[in-house]
Amino acid sequence: DNNVKYVINNDETRFDFENNNALKKINKNKKIFTNLPRVRVGWWHLLTVVTLFRLQRKALKLKGNKKHYESILRFEIDEIGTRNVKLAKIAGLPLIYQIVKAIFILKLGIHRDVINVIKSEKPDLLIHPSFLNGYFINELLLSAAKFKIPLFILVNSWDNPSCNAFCTGMPDKLVVWGEQMRRHAIKYLGISNQKIECFGAAQFEIYKKPPKENRVELANFFNVDPCKKILLYAGVGSSGCETLYLKLLEKAIKNNILQDCHIIYRPHPWRGGLAEKEEDFLSLKWDHVTIDPSMIDYYKSVIKSNSGKLFLADYVVSNKILTLADAVISPLSTMLIESMIKGKPVLAFFPESGHYKSLKKMDNLHFAEFLKINEVNTCYLEKDFISSCQTLVSQIGDTSFSKILKKEAEFFNPKREKSYGRQLAELAERML
Repeated sequence: DNNVKYVINNDETRFDFENNNALKKINKNKKIFTNLPRVRVGWWHLLTVVTLFRLQRKALKLKGNKKHYESILRFEIDEIGTRNVKLAKIAGLPLIYQIVKAIFILKLGIHRDVINVIKSEKPDLLIHPSFLNGYFINELLLSAAKFKIPLFILVNSWDNPSCNAFCTGMPDKLVVWGEQMRRHAIKYLGISNQKIECFGAAQFEIYKKPPKENRVELANFFNVDPCKKILLYAGVGSSGCETLYLKLLEKAIKNNILQDCHIIYRPHPWRGGLAEKEEDFLSLKWDHVTIDPSMIDYYKSVIKSNSGKLFLADYVVSNKILTLADAVISPLSTMLIESMIKGKPVLAFFPESGHYKSLKKMDNLHFAEFLKINEVNTCYLEKDFISSCQTLVSQIGDTSFSKILKKEAEFFNPKREKSYGRQLAELAERML
């Protein structure tokens, strides 16, 4: 019912536009490319960090989570150093913050490409899917106020509201997944409840319907035995000695400690190169572990040359693999939430080896809430890993346990009869 144009920032160092299936489906007349430099995002990030600490301190006064604050503090110290964190805290103090913010906005303003798009297209509504950072968010918050155009921001992930900050304005509507993110947005972003909508996660829409293939066909797709118990090992972005733990699983299956099991290893689509002491998965011999075939080419390329480009995983394949898998093992990955949506048992594993920052990050509020769920299995030590996997395997096939997992998942991703797209269309109609 609307004339929609898609605006994409043309950063070929980060995204593979030529092979992006989503972009291929969009008529070329509906695509507009901008050229905002990445260094500009870096400048805006400085103001975001200043605002983040300012908002986190406010949240603490409103009985916010102290461990969460300390976790963000440790993360930013690792990223920008102790000295810069101290400066950021000072810059966030009353009066000083207003001056610092004014200087940033005056210096950076709105990028000319964004202004040109708005002037040429004359949009009635701006919609921005976002991690609450990136190329466009500050440009659009300023543009919405300057040109008096309503702005919707669609939040991408469960950690975004509690770990980020709006520093150049507020959207007219913030669309989050569910109750967990709504609470975080109010407390940590300082946005009013009236401006928040809960639509569920757009990327999880596909899980509402199972794939058309049966178990045997899915097993053939992933080159595994359908009669085995299939455990999915979902990696994380910072990789970190994943082959070490996969070898422990291989040995446990071989020695019948984990009986009749097979492991599918799925590398994270944003993982880096090999960590220190991490072996190349494809160079090793495996009898009970295989890699997701849809990720092999990506894994080869990132191991050979970590270009920093983001691989956009196909959620059609995610739906297949989570339908086939009987349980999921993962460090801090949204695959754990996705598994619960499917009613599959999960093990949140925090390896002590490698360069995960899991043990630091698990105090972040979204992880802390997830780990409080009684039905979520957790493991913090390598020596407990296999016994934790045995507990996980024992929960496979328990239908009452599966129902509880699905119910618990609704705190993060609520059930919605209407599709994400339909909800968004209706919100746009109401706003306009």
